Amino acid sequence: MTFLNPFVLFGLAAAAIPILIHLFNIRKLNTIEFSTLRFLKELQKNKMRKIKVRQWLLLALRTILILLIVLAFSRPALKGSFGSLSSHAKSTIVILFDNSASMELSNERGKFLTQAQTQALKIISLLQENDDVFFLRLSDLPVATTEEPTHNIQKIESLIRQTEISFSHRTIKDGLRLASRLLAQSKNFNKEVYIITDGQVSTLSEEKKKENLKESLFEPHVKIFYSSLSQKEIANIAIEQITVPPSLFQTGKLFILNVEIKNYGTTSVENHLVAVTVGNNRVMQKSISLGGGERGTLEFSITPSHSGFMTGFVELEDDLFESDNRSYFSINIPEQIQLAIISKEEKYSRYISTALSVSGIFKNSSPIIINKLLPTQITTTALSHNDIVILSGINDLSGNQISTVQQYVSNGGNVIFFPAAETTVILYNYMKPLGIAEMQLSRSSTTFEKVDYQFPIFQGMFEQGLKRNRFSIETPQINIGIHARVESNLRSIISLSNGKNFLWQRELGRGRILGFSVPAIPEWSDFPLKGIFVPLLYQSVLYLSSPINANEQLNYSVGEKIEFNSFQLKKGRLLSPSSLQLFDAEKRSTPLTAYNKATSGGISHSIFSFDNPMKAGIYTVLSQRDTVLTLPINTRREESDGMLAKKEQTIAILRELGIAEESITQLEPDSEITETVLQSRFGIELWRYFLIAALVIALIEMLVAREPKPKI
Repeated sequence: MTFLNPFVLFGLAAAAIPILIHLFNIRKLNTIEFSTLRFLKELQKNKMRKIKVRQWLLLALRTILILLIVLAFSRPALKGSFGSLSSHAKSTIVILFDNSASMELSNERGKFLTQAQTQALKIISLLQENDDVFFLRLSDLPVATTEEPTHNIQKIESLIRQTEISFSHRTIKDGLRLASRLLAQSKNFNKEVYIITDGQVSTLSEEKKKENLKESLFEPHVKIFYSSLSQKEIANIAIEQITVPPSLFQTGKLFILNVEIKNYGTTSVENHLVAVTVGNNRVMQKSISLGGGERGTLEFSITPSHSGFMTGFVELEDDLFESDNRSYFSINIPEQIQLAIISKEEKYSRYISTALSVSGIFKNSSPIIINKLLPTQITTTALSHNDIVILSGINDLSGNQISTVQQYVSNGGNVIFFPAAETTVILYNYMKPLGIAEMQLSRSSTTFEKVDYQFPIFQGMFEQGLKRNRFSIETPQINIGIHARVESNLRSIISLSNGKNFLWQRELGRGRILGFSVPAIPEWSDFPLKGIFVPLLYQSVLYLSSPINANEQLNYSVGEKIEFNSFQLKKGRLLSPSSLQLFDAEKRSTPLTAYNKATSGGISHSIFSFDNPMKAGIYTVLSQRDTVLTLPINTRREESDGMLAKKEQTIAILRELGIAEESITQLEPDSEITETVLQSRFGIELWRYFLIAALVIALIEMLVAREPKPKI
């Protein structure tokens, strides 16, 4: 026997009250005998004996009455199956329903989702009047599908029948954490959690962490019923991820799309077809063969036919699990490049603007819009309109100007640095906040010695050399240079024979800085006069106008909060957060929120977000009908892994939440749920029977306590 309100049992001490009263009423009397009354003794002996028996009976009845009342309020319950009496105990149940993407699969008993709905409806049929039920779909986490317990069976049945497949990913473990909080609010004794899933390991729990602390979420008497619908792993091949190596994105110039594919099955697949579609046109397809559990990568060469946002998808030929056979991507091919040359004298911008103005001779080149500014015109608004800022011949900036440049770079802006031609000590105070150590002046005649030809700037510059596996670059003669010290945060692109850097890169926040060691005038070197000057400068501009990480926008997932930043939006004009509109994969308007966020350096930028996209596809951000960003949203790949959790794994994971093995009942797909549940329940609460017994005792006590009417 178990007591639902055990603290009430302290009230059993009240049973001593009638006994104490009885003892205090017993008084020892002095006996004085009268000879004339002695003959009455024998007559009253029998009557006194009856009175004492009546008093002891009343004492017993009153003590038992108190005991029964206290026991009734402590709500005793018996464990086991008691036929029709077993449903008398009130129950609170939580149905944790897996409606993840893998539940669309099927076996010989039909679709897993349909089987799960049938099981859930059987569980609902066990409910009695005043039983409480919560229904939790995994797709609705972290909130409950039904936030309050309900007795409305029809409502729950309707929710079960209306449940559809969701492409978001949540775990059973997360659902159990919510279930424990809901059950903790219940006063009912029967507390049960029903887990209905296809049994995938990836759905049961997140990846194991190095330190997995055991939780204690459930009371010992809470029963866990675990139903795994799938009995064998289903072969599946899936797109793991799409990546784009650093590239110069330009119309008519190819870039590489790497597609990683994994065979989640145990048997080999041969010549599985993989196709790439750009826009509405299938542009390329290849085949891949993979052994069981093996990964492979296919490389696709894509040539953009137009500028702007290029969207598409990679698709596998059909298999049993269709949800992971398509993965979307989006690449921004610059329509035009907004560039500002900031210099204090015309001579420092003349060679640069001339070199970039002839960029039109390059086939399919993106037009470069050049704006010339003075250092006094450095403002947040002025810089934000430009993809790239060239600081040429500037050796000093004010504190406010330094902060503005730092914020610009951190928020995704790009800078090209050319020093001034003064030979005095040059501080370049604005370079230190950009992460560049003190600049060093060197006076020695040097030339190019080492060139990192793998750097994206050199893509397409040496096509003939590539064919012959030979590279050659025209080297200028350098007499004086301003060099950034070689440090771990700098990448050397071209180094000189004296060991100094000629061209280097520094990444800061979401922006990049390219630095040259000589001015853009022929006073320290003949670099501006060499044939390499125009293509190297143009390729540098083209490189900086490309995304710092093209893969950043390939990792958004269905069912998660999506965030993007103001620097990801297409530049060219000032964009107001209120002017932005978001449309989902089906061209439906979706609410978009905006807020400001400060970086660790105190630099503020705008963050845009929207919650839980429920369908994969291309989401579009518009500003006054102009597309300023496209976001590829893809399904999570945890559902692709069809590995089933073994019984020991399931028990081990549930133990991590403080669930004892004896509290877990694993339901077989073909088992009769009703019988299994009733046999495991605490079947009957006895409080009403104790209360009835107390009423009966009270009536008997009233009858016994009545004084008989005296005979006249």
